[in-house]
Amino acid sequence: MSGRRVHQVRRDLLLAAVREAGRSTRADLARRTGMARMTVDNLVTELLTAGLLAEAAAVADGARAGRPARSITLGPAAGGVVGAIVTTQGVRAASADLTGRILAEHHLSGADLDSLALLVAECATAVEGPAWSIVLGLGAGRDPALAAGLQQRLGRRVIVRTAAELSLLGEVGYGIAAGHTDVCYLRVGSGITCGLLLGGVLHHGAHGAAGRIGHVQMDEIGPLCRCGNRGCLDTIASAPAILAALAAPLGEPVTAARAVELSRTDEATERILADAGRMIGRVVADVANTVNPALVVMDGPLIEAGGPIVAAVGESLRRYAQPEVAAGTTIRAGTLGDRAGLLGALFAGLRATPAARGGRTLARVSPAVTTADAAPSGGGRSPGDRERAVRQDILVETLRAAGRTTRSDLVKRTRLPRAAVAALLDGLVRDGVVERCTADGPRAGRPSPCFRLVTPGELLVGVAIEGEGIRVIAAGGTGEVRWSGFRSLPLSMDGRAVMRAAAGFARELLDGHGERPGPGTRFAVSMPAPVHPVTGHLSSRSVLTMFAGFSPAEEIAAVLGRPVVAANNAQLAALAESRRGAARGARDVLYLSCDQFTGAGLVAGGRPHAGAIGYAGEVGHLNVREVGPLCLCGKRGCLSAFLSPGYFAAVSDGPPDEGRLLARAASGDRPAQRALLDAGRLIGRTVSPLVSVFDPAVVIVGGRFTEPGGFVVDGVRESLQRHCAPAAAAALTVVPAALGRDAEALGAIESLL
Repeated sequence: MSGRRVHQVRRDLLLAAVREAGRSTRADLARRTGMARMTVDNLVTELLTAGLLAEAAAVADGARAGRPARSITLGPAAGGVVGAIVTTQGVRAASADLTGRILAEHHLSGADLDSLALLVAECATAVEGPAWSIVLGLGAGRDPALAAGLQQRLGRRVIVRTAAELSLLGEVGYGIAAGHTDVCYLRVGSGITCGLLLGGVLHHGAHGAAGRIGHVQMDEIGPLCRCGNRGCLDTIASAPAILAALAAPLGEPVTAARAVELSRTDEATERILADAGRMIGRVVADVANTVNPALVVMDGPLIEAGGPIVAAVGESLRRYAQPEVAAGTTIRAGTLGDRAGLLGALFAGLRATPAARGGRTLARVSPAVTTADAAPSGGGRSPGDRERAVRQDILVETLRAAGRTTRSDLVKRTRLPRAAVAALLDGLVRDGVVERCTADGPRAGRPSPCFRLVTPGELLVGVAIEGEGIRVIAAGGTGEVRWSGFRSLPLSMDGRAVMRAAAGFARELLDGHGERPGPGTRFAVSMPAPVHPVTGHLSSRSVLTMFAGFSPAEEIAAVLGRPVVAANNAQLAALAESRRGAARGARDVLYLSCDQFTGAGLVAGGRPHAGAIGYAGEVGHLNVREVGPLCLCGKRGCLSAFLSPGYFAAVSDGPPDEGRLLARAASGDRPAQRALLDAGRLIGRTVSPLVSVFDPAVVIVGGRFTEPGGFVVDGVRESLQRHCAPAAAAALTVVPAALGRDAEALGAIESLL
């Protein structure tokens, strides 16, 4: 980390502390940030001169003995942010200071570049000091050229998001979604749009096309949509489609406000709105089964709390989602109305300010800091501890970026005191974080000791519970595979016994390779069932009853005597393929495990996504047809039911068996190969709503069905190109998996890195 960067981090940290406290003293700022008092004094003086901070006269309040201290607040030049949103209703723009207080707000019915630039300029003039960020939201069907034109007019960068994404942030920052980290925001307007918050991070998709829920295909021979496909959700359940359906029996145009009013007393109107809600709910159920949000927020001119659309969406969710998912998903109407997007634009802008960056740094290096910590008697980490934490963070980041570096160069790069750097390096060496090394090349003068981050030397063990047995792979601390093993083991009805057998097999392999579980040995297990991301427990209502109601990690840890983490098998396979397999380098990935128990795993922004309760990727229980075959889950028409061996009986030689089907396909049997191609088409058609909403860069097709060749891969690719939203399908890549049956165990290892 360069000296300039260190100074910026400190400045942001100080601004964040002032913003959070509102009014503070220099001594309190030193306690809150963990920085030395001299450093705080120098930064305060610099920021006072720049007008970013202001100092008020000392006032005795009786709370402290001795001479009262002068107060520090945000200054007149602290600046603010500007947000704007363009929809069919026109342009809304507003500005806010760094505390979030709105300074100006304007609205124009026009949606052209001149109107937009005029309102943004007017709002910017209300900001004293710099406008740190300008955020623009574009509603469905708005011309993306508006963003480029505004950027050119202003001569500066403009952050561009969809109106749905900003409305989601508005509800998270100021509305009903506050405190939630897994949220789906759904707006039913001129089109049906969606915003996703996954693990607290706004999800844009690989191509910026995430959330195209209005172009999920509901009826292949339905009305033609503006995207070129037929039967999209927009053609059935958007506000214009609903109002057109209402106008036909009434014989006159109907406004959204009148439709809502009529729905309270008129049965025909209520039924039309409820029918649209059920159609939307079908797609929401697919999103709940595959993305697994905890909260779905609905908004739009036809949406009201307790109204027919919201009620019908909940009805469809309960009917088509898995019971655990339906019980864990809340449907709510938005609370901010037309201002949600504008408030979200301001919220997004504030998150890009120096004060917000500093707030995230403050939370990282001193998560226990509260208002009480500012008082001399406050609990938590001491000021000295927090100062060391900040400095250690700076040193470690510098070494991570620069590699091996001499102590003298670290002093120059970080601008920390030489004595402090020496003491901190000694501590990091003792903690095993840093080690001494040889410097690159000869240097003039007295050599300065050289340091680098320690390459972990521990052993990482991935255990995969598979349908045919147990697979174990061991790797070094950097992930390089050392050895592996597999043992056939039919799955019994006692899942705990399977866990103990897996732990015993892992111990045998360790002993056989001369290794014993020690402090540096870590374990992760891949499970063929959803695992709760917080508790680590399997659901008590799991479809596979042998894997229900207990913690697999605890069962294995009891045998091995070391901590164990557990996760779902498809989620871990997705992680492995994104880091060392067919999707290496891609940050938004969908992995499909294609066999009779089809599942999926998601990687969002480079991070595995398990969902609110661990059910993300459960595509095997998406409903294909309501009167289809009975599934193990107790419902009819699930995707997995159409992929069971019995469903391929016509092309099997003898009793239905998955292995026999795959062997016939591998030997060139054309009917078996066509059956697998058709299975791929069915899988692709069923997961197309997920692809349209999630917008992955790569869809990886793995699982046993891919072993005879690329038939299933071709079928999946064909269906996704045909049925996905065009924006998601245009640049989508569909490839076969590269890691085979090792993917799950390798993913378990990757989860430990």
